[in-house]
Amino acid sequence: MANDNDSDNKLPVEATFTTERLRNLVIDHVIDNASLFLPQGPGAAEHLLKLLDSLEKMGQKIATEAITNRQNLSPLPTFDSIIHPNPEQNVSDSTRYEMRFRLVEQIGNEAPFKDEVMSRSEVEKEHGVEFFNAYWGEMGEKCPNNVTTGDRTLWFTAVRYPVLDQSATQSANASDTPRYRSPSNR
Repeated sequence: MANDNDSDNKLPVEATFTTERLRNLVIDHVIDNASLFLPQGPGAAEHLLKLLDSLEKMGQKIATEAITNRQNLSPLPTFDSIIHPNPEQNVSDSTRYEMRFRLVEQIGNEAPFKDEVMSRSEVEKEHGVEFFNAYWGEMGEKCPNNVTTGDRTLWFTAVRYPVLDQSATQSANASDTPRYRSPSNR
């Protein structure tokens, strides 16, 4: 089976905001606020409001730590540029991004012959949940990472990937009224 790169005895440094840290934050929050999560007679509406406020605070705590500690993504080459891993690289960029998982395969010193960027569900469907957790991690915290077996090397990175806005095409398809077309598109 695949082994971690034995020639380099250094383990990759994990990001400070990991899946384990996220689980600990959630457990701590539930323990610290157990009275909010356990209904106590009448007043269900008030209970719900407290629960929502508490969960909002938890989300803010997690997001703050993620923003502060999780700048460990890799750049993603495109045809004409690079999608930078740092969202502050271009402050005027209004594109919404999501995390995707990149797998590059290389044999020896040859150029990579496979370069895939997949969603988490695509990775799990093609390679399995255990593979995903072993080489990328729930939040990409094990990246960048590589595994070498013989002369074959697999490179694992987590990247920012633009989210396509489907709302414009869906609303255009739903409308039966003819739209203006420019003369060059007739």
